[in-house]
Formats: sequence, C-alpha cells, structure tokens
Amino acid sequence: MTAFTDIPKPIEEALSRRDFLRSAGMLVVSFGPFLPSASAQTAAAQSAGPYPDPDFRQLDSWIVIHEDNTATFYVGKTDCGQGTGTSFRQMMSDELDIAYNSTSVIMGSTDITVDQGGSGGSDAIQTDGWPMRRVAAEARRVLLELASQRLGTPVNELAVHDAVITVKADPSRKVTYGELIGGKRFNVALTGKDVDATTGMAKVKTVQELKMVGQSPQRYDIPPKVDGSLKWAVDVKVPGMVHARNVKPPVAGAKLVGIDESSVRDLPGFVKVVSKGNYVAVVCEREEQAINASRQLKVNWQKPATAPFPASEDLFQYMRAVKPTSSAKPNVVGDPGAAMARAAKVIEAEYDVPFQGHTAIAPAHAMADPSNGQMTIYSNDMKSYGMRNGIAKFLGIPRDQVRVVWMEGPQGFGRTAADDAGFEAAFLAKELGRPVRVQWMRQEETAWDTKGPAFTFKLRGGLDSQGNLIALDYDSRAADYNHVGYNEADTVLIAQLIGMRRSPPNSGGGSAPSDMYAIPNRRTASQVVSLPLIWETPLRTGNLRDPNGPQVTFASESFIDELAAAAKADPVEFRLRLLTASDTDDSGYKRARSIAVVKAAAEAYGWDTRPSPKAVGAGTILTGRGIAYSFRNQTVVAEIAEVEVNRRTGHVWVRRLVCAHDCGLVINPQGVRGSVECGMLHSLSRALHEEVTFDTEKVTSVDWSSHPTLTHADAPARIDVVLVNGDPNPNRPDLPHYGAGETTCKPTLAAVANAIYDATGLRIRRVPFRDKRVLAALKAARV
Repeated sequence: MTAFTDIPKPIEEALSRRDFLRSAGMLVVSFGPFLPSASAQTAAAQSAGPYPDPDFRQLDSWIVIHEDNTATFYVGKTDCGQGTGTSFRQMMSDELDIAYNSTSVIMGSTDITVDQGGSGGSDAIQTDGWPMRRVAAEARRVLLELASQRLGTPVNELAVHDAVITVKADPSRKVTYGELIGGKRFNVALTGKDVDATTGMAKVKTVQELKMVGQSPQRYDIPPKVDGSLKWAVDVKVPGMVHARNVKPPVAGAKLVGIDESSVRDLPGFVKVVSKGNYVAVVCEREEQAINASRQLKVNWQKPATAPFPASEDLFQYMRAVKPTSSAKPNVVGDPGAAMARAAKVIEAEYDVPFQGHTAIAPAHAMADPSNGQMTIYSNDMKSYGMRNGIAKFLGIPRDQVRVVWMEGPQGFGRTAADDAGFEAAFLAKELGRPVRVQWMRQEETAWDTKGPAFTFKLRGGLDSQGNLIALDYDSRAADYNHVGYNEADTVLIAQLIGMRRSPPNSGGGSAPSDMYAIPNRRTASQVVSLPLIWETPLRTGNLRDPNGPQVTFASESFIDELAAAAKADPVEFRLRLLTASDTDDSGYKRARSIAVVKAAAEAYGWDTRPSPKAVGAGTILTGRGIAYSFRNQTVVAEIAEVEVNRRTGHVWVRRLVCAHDCGLVINPQGVRGSVECGMLHSLSRALHEEVTFDTEKVTSVDWSSHPTLTHADAPARIDVVLVNGDPNPNRPDLPHYGAGETTCKPTLAAVANAIYDATGLRIRRVPFRDKRVLAALKAARV
C-alpha cells in the first residue's frame, strides 16, 4: 500500500502501467505505426477518454518483458479461487520458454488487460487459454528473431531455455530476453477476427514439448490468503471515501411513499439520504454509522395489492398449474409414443428442485471513485468488462471514462449480487461526487441475491421385456421468466428499483439432460413459467454455477437409476449399456470419454456389481452408494456418492465421494483436483441443505440458521478424484484442454439421491435432503 491509499501496491503498480508504458514508448494500444488502419481509427476515436480499450491485436497488450529478464502476462480473465491464474502462467511460460517463477500475471482490470470477458462457463482454459498460448508463442518467435540479429546466427541454430537464447554450436554466446527487449516494446501486430482468434505467425508447441503444463507449482495466490497479506476488494480505501447502506423494500413489490430524513439527520457522520423511485440509500462518513443510520431511517412503504408469489411450500403446485410463458420446440428422436405403447414396463416419476441462492460467505460489496471526471469501480465481480460496459450505459457516460479494477473476493460462481453492488456504488458516487463504498448486509445477501431457477420435472420411460430402455420422455418446467443477465444496465436491482423495465423481459429457459445415452426413441421438452411479480423481487433468477445443470441432472440421472432398478440391472452396467449401444461419436469423442469416466469411477470406488437397492439393514445407520454421470461442453464426469442414513434422525452423511473427470489435457493436476473437490462440495451443500424459503411477501431464509449451508461436520471422510484421459488417441500432440470446474457440479445431487435409495429403498425426488424431509419419508415407509 502507498502512504496515500489503502489500495494494494501491486494493484496501484498495475494501474499505472498504461501511463508508464506510454511515456516509455513501450505499449502500442492507441496509436503507433504498426497498427492496422481499422485499429488506428478505433484508437483515435477512443482517445478522448482516459481508458481506451487495450488492443488485443497488439502483442504488447499481452506481454511485457522486463529488464531483469522476467515477464508479466496481462490477461482478460478473473480467478474465482480455482487457481486459473497459475494455469495461465504455466501455459504462457511454456510457450514463451521462460521459467514459471520468473513470471507474474495481471488479470481483469479493464483498462490494462484485453477484454476476454472475465470468468464464466469454465471457459478460461478451454477457450481463452488458446490465444494466451498463441501470443506467448509469437513473443518467443520475435525474441528468437531479435537474437538472430544480435548474435548473427540463423534462428534454427539457436536454442532457448528459461529466457536465455544461446548459439547451439557455442553456448557461451548468449543473450537474455531482458537484454533484447527489456524496457522496450515489441511493436508487433497480431491478427484474428476477435480476441478468441488472436494469433501471430508462430505455432503453439505440441503436448510433448510442454514442460510446465502437467505440473502443479504452488499457487501464487494461496500464501497471501493464508497469512492475511492479500488485500481483497472489500479492503479498498481512498481519501474522502464515504460508506453507504441501502434500505430495501420490506416486502416484494412495495412502493416508496415517503422518507423521514429527520430520523437520521442528526446522527454522527450523516452525509445524505439518496432516493430515486423505490431505491433508498443512506450515506455516512464511517461504515458503522451507515449501518446504524440505515436501521434508524424511517421509510414509509405501501404493500402491493396482490401477493407477489406463492409461498415456498406451494411453489411446485403453482408451477405445474400455471400457464407457461414459453415452450421450447421438443427435440424428438424416433417415435417415443409408439415405443412407450409397446413397452413391457412404463416407469413414471416427478422431481422438484427449489430456488437456490449463491450464499456467498461474505455479502456483496464495491467501491466507486468518481475523481477527476472519470469513474473507477473496485470490485470482485467476475465479469469486470461487462460491469464496465453496463455501468457506463447505466450512468450515461462514455465507456472510455469508466474502468473496473478486479480484485479477489467471495462473490463468484454465477450472476451474483456483486453486479448489483458495483452499480449501486457507481450511482451513489456520481450523485455525491465522492468515492462511495457499498456493502450489503448478511440478510440482504441471502434474501436478495439472484437465485438459480426452481424446476419441476416429469419423466416417463419404457423398458422392453429384456430390460432395455426403448423410450424416454422428459418434460421440465423452470421458474425462470425475466432471467437477469450479467451487469445489464436495465435489469440490475438498482435499475429495477428506480423504475427501469426491459421490454420484453428475458424469456428465460430450461435445459436438456447432458448425456451420450443411445436411446432409440426419445422426446425432450422444456417450458418456462413466471411468478406473478417479475420486477423488484428477491426471487430474481440468474445464473448459479453450472446454470440449470445440477437441477436437470438430478432429475435425469435419478430417473436413469429408477429405470435400472425397474430392469433389475446394476446402475453402472445399465449406464454402460446405454453408452455402448451406439458407436457414433462427436468431434470431442464424448461417447468414448463418457464410457471411460463411468468405468474409471466404478474402478476407483471398488463398485460391487448388483442392482439397487440393497437389503435394508437392521441397524440405526443404513449405507448405500449411487452413481451419476454428465458432461458440460467437452468435459465429462462420473461421480459416486457413498452415504450413511440415520434412520432415527433422518440425517444423511455423505461419507465418500469419487469423481472420474476428463477435461482433456490437464494443465495443473492439483489445481484440477482442488476445483473438482470444490465443485462437489458446493453441490453437496445444495443437495443436503440449501433452499430459498418464502411466504407470500418476502424471503424468509435470510441467515445461516434459516438458510443452512455445508459445514465441516458435513464434509466427507474421503474424496477421490481420478483424472481420466479417455481420448481414443491419448498421446495425440494436439490434445485439447477443456474447462474443469462447472461440470463437476452436475451429477452430485443425483449421485447422493441414488445412494440414499440404495441404502433405504426410498426414492426422494425433492432436494434438499434435509433431516426432517428424509425422516418423514423413512417414517412414512416404516423403514
């Protein structure tokens, strides 16, 4: 930190990069002789503001070589705790031929890193890793050309190792990267229709040539997190900063009638009450003063005339009865109706998944600084570039006057309230002309954060006389109308509260199961329904990690298990039969890799081949195991859960989890294992505990008691992660690397449900599997 602010020194150094590089003549972003004419025109148009877009078609926007022979990589991603920053360094250092420990990475600050969209969709390695590799390879090519000129030796007679280029015939003749270009610019233009296609003339290395890829260096972000030296987004302070707390409506759809500012005007540190439409905030000099003022401010609200939504205990009945707002065209293979009619056995089941929230360990927060006619927002929002664009539009100011500085924090894994806090801070900063820090309270975070959509499902399956699945019919309904996207200027909560309305609202959407099962007759349909109130409601829906995946896979893989039980088949064998019933595969070989992960999971677990359920034991603790499988994009996983069910209390403890995971080329094995464990534990929390509850006016699950989450006591005794390479040509030199994290979230709910069935003989078709729900089912069945 400097003497003037509490902004961490590395962040301040990064933010000074543009001015420093301009003065040093190192960075060609806004002007320069090597820019293509279109880029030059764009740069000129942006030159009026302090924050033009870094040009992804310039090598200097991605890599800086320092005089001490180190390198800094600048990438347009953010790291939500998965360790992707470490993996980026591994890939780029490999392609650049520089020691990993001689590199650093700067991520997500919109004015100094190219726009790669931030985080989302587990695309960092799968999509964004490729341009990173290609630009690093291009930098290596350019450095070899410079060394060839310096040493008077053809490039093919040079060798490079750890940023030192030597003459093969005479290793004493050498030059370092720092000596060649440290303190200077590359001045090399790249090509590509968009940032994902960015490339130079060089080719990336083959898998066999990579050295750091496949290793697990210590993550650079862990030590400062452990020793407390890391400065998070929540820690940022600047001179003149004030603190704000908002005052949300007490019930959904309430209208602001009046504010008695005299109720807080004389409180210590009071600065101002800001209101517009139904948005209310109180600003004070200190944080505790703002908290106190927000609690004492007298606000008069008018309740809506009709209930904004049904109570949570009536939600699924409502969803099944209400007219859908949209219906996707069914995907039909074969003739499911005819096949079902001739089936020897037809199985039917319905499943329910409630609204579930992000429940970040700390509430949403942001700080906005409007000094000197610009706007800087410090945020841990995982999509900093979208936040920049959205805030510029929301405030009606040019994009090149807005920057977002990404810093680490607890908000992640989907469309969280970090979006909302960033917009609030910027709005208040513009209103006051002072830096403003906004932080939500615990009850606001849990109640008003965006929710993963609630789902209802109805499935039917037909088996022939040999127990083969000949027909499958899948229908889903999602309470997802007016789904809010990331950093949208007209759907963030403050925009809704001040009266903005997108027309038409986002239609929302359901999802189909992600499997490679060969089912000859299949129908898949999805519908979206709306709650009565779609604006200014705490039941706003948005992306929750692996959007819709855990809900859909819970239903689909639970039903596959039900079909296996009806066929008196082993659950693993039944799935393998469906996967091997066709030899048709896609370009990513998902069928072959699906077979590989199911087999690998069963082998790692020590699966005993038999139908489920097993005979119910006589003791208090009943044990069972269940499997589920799915894919997302090109990453394929199979998971097995082993449970203990206490028949006296209904408590479910998942004693062991096994995940067989195929994400192609593994950049960092330990990083992948950590990400997989994280994803399974997150979904385990959703399976056992998490549910948004509400009456007909407001959310009632507002803290850790009313909205419990996974604790250390719930943690499995053992988690096994098996990294699988199921590619038919596993040693291919161009083996792709795919995303790792989100796919892991899909199968966990179903694996636990299937394990409970194996242990008890009870099929519980509604999550979460809280003690009370499980105990009621056990008593009803007299288990």
